[in-house]
Amino acid sequence: MNPLPTTRQLAEGRSKDKGGRTRRRAVYEEALAVIERSYSDHRLSVDGLSRNVFVSRRQLQRAFTEAGTSVQEQLHAVRMEHAAELLRETTMPVAEITRCVGYRHSAQFAKAFRRYYGLAPTQWRKRARREAEGRYASPKSIGGLSAA
Repeated sequence: MNPLPTTRQLAEGRSKDKGGRTRRRAVYEEALAVIERSYSDHRLSVDGLSRNVFVSRRQLQRAFTEAGTSVQEQLHAVRMEHAAELLRETTMPVAEITRCVGYRHSAQFAKAFRRYYGLAPTQWRKRARREAEGRYASPKSIGGLSAA
């Protein structure tokens, strides 16, 4: 049994849900889009996000809880994923990446990154580059073996 109403039920106004769960899902998805667009703004907060999606703070929190996460967890995850991408694909200094992903202080960012990934940003970058080099190594360069 699908707990979400069908499009037809919504159109006919016969939904058992009366738009609650469906509305919260829409709020959640809209908030995710705002987080993806605005993660670099260090002032982004639950209150600011709720204003951006035109719902109360509590409604926003309910939407995220129903999705199995929280606003802060999701914002943190998006910031960490973008930070990892920048560390892997650029030579930007960590201090610059700190600002790009919405943190004001490098120490605060490094601590958050270490908690999320288990390594400091510079250590994570080195490891990611070593792994990338290993992936692109030719068979000849691995252990002196030839491909022939």
